[in-house]
Amino acid sequence: MTTPTGPPRTSGRHLPVAAPSGAPTGPPAGTGRAAVLTVAGLLALAPLIRHAGIGTSPAYLLAGLLAGLPHGAVDHLVPGWCSARARSPAARLAVPLGYTAVAAVVLVAFRAAPTPALLAFLVLSVIHFGAADEAFHAERDGRTVRYRLTGVLARGGPPVVVPLLVWPETVDPLLAAVAPGAPAALGPGLRLLALGSLVGAGTVTVVRDLRGGRRLAAAEPVLLVALFATVPPALAVGTYFAAWHAARHVSRLLRAHPANRSDLAAGRWMAPMGRFARAAFLPTLVAAAVPVALAGWPGRPFDPLATTVATLAALTVPHSAVVTRLDRRGPPAG
Repeated sequence: MTTPTGPPRTSGRHLPVAAPSGAPTGPPAGTGRAAVLTVAGLLALAPLIRHAGIGTSPAYLLAGLLAGLPHGAVDHLVPGWCSARARSPAARLAVPLGYTAVAAVVLVAFRAAPTPALLAFLVLSVIHFGAADEAFHAERDGRTVRYRLTGVLARGGPPVVVPLLVWPETVDPLLAAVAPGAPAALGPGLRLLALGSLVGAGTVTVVRDLRGGRRLAAAEPVLLVALFATVPPALAVGTYFAAWHAARHVSRLLRAHPANRSDLAAGRWMAPMGRFARAAFLPTLVAAAVPVALAGWPGRPFDPLATTVATLAALTVPHSAVVTRLDRRGPPAG
């Protein structure tokens, strides 16, 4: 991606972020388009998928969650990438230790109070997915990352809210497998309230993006609602997590890594991808091994879906904190 030579673009009330010459400013537009094309292709196949009766197995969800797992595997390195000063060994050690401690607390919460823990995780998922897309678009457009509530709800709501409304006969048993009291806690009134919030936020976001000339961005909330309304949730959520959310975050991480700047400025992607793969390999194996370790948890039978969701929730809480730090780092240094 070449560095623009003209004046930086603005969007709404957001001030542009100017990057030094030769420094990559944000994730490439192609990353966003690839995610859109993947989801659009799956949406086009929705009639065939439903006719064939595929896409309902929890295996699709588990596969997508595991495929997207590496996107958070380098979280322990992100604070160092964002810091302008050298970090002491104690500071570097504090991140993985704190990360592990928070994840352990979440796992205990899922075992002790699964229904409140799952409901909190659903809310956090909406916020995390939506904030990630808001940050992706802001960096790609050269804007300061600022979370807009309507944008967060419009972009993060579809993967959670739409399946609860459209596919209750499929989603509720999955929720019950993780937390038996969750379907009853998510009563009709709460689901309709969530739908109303999604429609309102989506309308505001689409209109704002259209007025700003961002037609592809304006289409994304509509595309996501259509995906989760027509494709069985296990397949839809799995595909979204791996091909949309995780892929976009990895593209941001490649830009954030200081060692990648010269390669990316020259259009070289293989070396940055190799650095990421090497850094993410071992942490991904450790994270994937957590559900296996939970299989031996006393007092409760092992359920692969429940343990995978609990593990993902445990990792998402500290991961969200790290991503917030990434969002606040400002323009990349030269």
